[in-house]
Amino acid sequence: MKISSKMRKGHNTTGTFGEVLRPIASLISKSEKAQQKLAAGTWQYKMLQDNIKALYIASALINKDADNSDPFIRNDLQDALQALTSMLDKVEKTAGKFSLGTAQHTLQRNRLNALRIAESVIKVELNNLYPNC
Repeated sequence: MKISSKMRKGHNTTGTFGEVLRPIASLISKSEKAQQKLAAGTWQYKMLQDNIKALYIASALINKDADNSDPFIRNDLQDALQALTSMLDKVEKTAGKFSLGTAQHTLQRNRLNALRIAESVIKVELNNLYPNC
């Protein structure tokens, strides 16, 4: 899904993008809480740290006002894209385990939608800032 500059500027945040930002905010919160229980330096801690950073970048890009933002550096965007792809794979694998109509199924569906949009926003940003990559 391509995100228009009008959408990025916060128009429609109660609609589609509000629906995208809620699962992202929830994932950030849950990941930060889980990270507090882990020892720094472990692979799990580092993975959560990368995921949290990716989610914050995606959230910032979705909310961004094109006139008042500093661009992210390429490595941050590429790392965020890698983390989001990993999160998407994990959520896709678990989504089929929940019965249609259950709260868990709806949660996973909403997360998948949000992560796919976040991934798209980062790809668009990478392409806009670094078109020859």
